[in-house]
Amino acid sequence: MRPQGKLPLLTASIGLASIGLASPCWGAGPWLAETGGADMGMAGAGRAAMALDAASLAANPAALAGLAGTTITAAAMPLRLDYEFLGSHDTPATATNQEGASVVPALFAVHQADRLAYGIGVYSYFGLAFDSGNQWAGRRVIEKAGIATLNIAPGVAWEATDQLTLGVSVAAQLMEPTARVAVANDATFYGPPVGLPDGQLELNGQSWAVGGQLGLTCALTERSMIGIAWTAPVDHTVPFDVSAKDLHPALATLLPPDNAVKVDITLPQQLLLGFAHQANDDTTLALGLSWQDWSVFGKSKLKLPGYTSPLIAGGLQDTWGAAIGVRRAVGDDWAASTGVSYESNPATAGGTAAYFPVAEQWRIAAGAEHSFNEAWRLRAELSVVLQGNADVVQLTHPLPLPGIPSLTGTYEDTRVYMLAIAADFTL
Repeated sequence: MRPQGKLPLLTASIGLASIGLASPCWGAGPWLAETGGADMGMAGAGRAAMALDAASLAANPAALAGLAGTTITAAAMPLRLDYEFLGSHDTPATATNQEGASVVPALFAVHQADRLAYGIGVYSYFGLAFDSGNQWAGRRVIEKAGIATLNIAPGVAWEATDQLTLGVSVAAQLMEPTARVAVANDATFYGPPVGLPDGQLELNGQSWAVGGQLGLTCALTERSMIGIAWTAPVDHTVPFDVSAKDLHPALATLLPPDNAVKVDITLPQQLLLGFAHQANDDTTLALGLSWQDWSVFGKSKLKLPGYTSPLIAGGLQDTWGAAIGVRRAVGDDWAASTGVSYESNPATAGGTAAYFPVAEQWRIAAGAEHSFNEAWRLRAELSVVLQGNADVVQLTHPLPLPGIPSLTGTYEDTRVYMLAIAADFTL
């Protein structure tokens, strides 16, 4: 048994680290399942059932009981989103992502004490960010958009019996949405000066809200484990700071003050089911199923004084996913993993908005890790998300601005590349 007095120091370290991680530097696919844990190399398969490192807190707090002593996991995940937008014949427009690679950090610490295990995690939970630039034909619909999140989540697990463990975590969640659009300065009713090029309007907001998870794990046999985890929906009301550049003087006088523009967003609830089976001393097989309540996210609304508009006019539909993966020890010091997963399309048959380019997704993942000794190991996991074509049908816009055209087309060849470099320490 490790001394319990070490945990307050670890908790303080995590708290200090969270201050440094709270900058809006994240971006990813619609749902950031990757948190830098070893399950990333298996495409998330079995992550609700296994405790391979302290990052298991992000998937199922009940899994913490599977760790021994005090465990720390630190990870950095460089990632990049690539796509090509091809407009239809009616709205010819092309665009690619101008946003560079970003880095998603994560830090976890867990301590196991008899039948209790408790810890804290600081990690990104959900993200989407892209920049199509200010030169493409759809710039009045969207130039740049993103949502960044940060969870600061303590969790605890209790071994109710030798087979059953229950867990709970509560998260303080930071959300920072941003958007930038080009604004038409050529409306005749503005009056002089005439012939001005487009200006720009940018919205930046920040909101804190409370989220959480409930989970359980159950040992079916000595070699098989099942886990179930529920992630609660998180309701945010985000006030925006509105800034403008090069607007027509008549339009500039009509800008709303800061905090007068708000958006109501509910991040989806999620159910995870995981199964892991140790086929032999060297090989673990894992399966996973998931459900996400995207329909509630599709009800997000933009609000101004006396005006309310849906962010996604056609709404969204709930999704499901499945994953399969394998992890195998190679000698005494090395281990390798691989996996594949599928997630259904949250967009409805009517298409999606230009600023929410989502479709069905396949994840292909692989990982390798090296244990230097019993105290620490180094890991690298690669996850590539391959997305199907996302059909855009945007005939209206939530912002009540003049000159915004309709936009139809397709996001093609969308890929998200994520590389996790992580270290696990046992004290």
